[in-house]
Amino acid sequence: MKKVVFTDKQIIEITNDYLCNKLSCKTIGKKFNVSKTPINNLLKEKGLLKKGFSSGKKIELNDKQMSLIKKLYLEEKRTGPYIAKILNLNKHLIDKILCNSEFRRSVGESISLRQTGKKRSERVINILKTAQQNYSKSGKRKQTGGVCKKYIVNGIECQGTYEKFYIEKLIKEEQILPSNSISFETPFGVYYPDFSFNNKLIEIKSDYTYEVLLGNQINRYTKKIDKTQYRKIKWVNKNIKPVEIIIVDKRKNKLIKKETE
Repeated sequence: MKKVVFTDKQIIEITNDYLCNKLSCKTIGKKFNVSKTPINNLLKEKGLLKKGFSSGKKIELNDKQMSLIKKLYLEEKRTGPYIAKILNLNKHLIDKILCNSEFRRSVGESISLRQTGKKRSERVINILKTAQQNYSKSGKRKQTGGVCKKYIVNGIECQGTYEKFYIEKLIKEEQILPSNSISFETPFGVYYPDFSFNNKLIEIKSDYTYEVLLGNQINRYTKKIDKTQYRKIKWVNKNIKPVEIIIVDKRKNKLIKKETE
């Protein structure tokens, strides 16, 4: 096979692409209509070719490294490429370790994680809402909360009398009104805020449901203590938008603001 010869101008351009523009030999080869081999050989002759990750030796990870991989992957919900970067290892090695482990995420879990923190489109929201309504009607869904009547106040959808009371009180006091909020993906599941302002989200609670949220009370429907909803709220509050929890006291006709810890 005839050796590919580059002009001085091409050599300067190749060197610049490789060192300054961080292009791979394969990408540079496409630019000059050659395979990556001539580019690789040229850079090697000039002493510019970077060494690859592999030395040909099998890499053995110690217990400390394996524990860190598991912690990053399971507890911090990190991806393979991120873990590889932290440990300064080849991402293909990390992928192989995860594939051979017992804790590799399923495809569904991985997709859900990739969507974490992303806003859903109106089309997706409507599809999910319809699916949830059909699931509820099927009788297969386990009830975890009371059945709320829906109200429309000043064009704002309110689920139950507490949300209705909140909006009506804002109207009476001539305050700025919120809008209905979109949902958010979190590592703990989907979070559905009650209302949304430009600078914050609103979560409406009664005294009882607030204590259930914090895990201080057993849920009367599930008969369990579950802080998953509060974990969702704290994640969104930290990563997306501040969440203000409002306790509605209808008897005393007042709203009590609570900080999200």
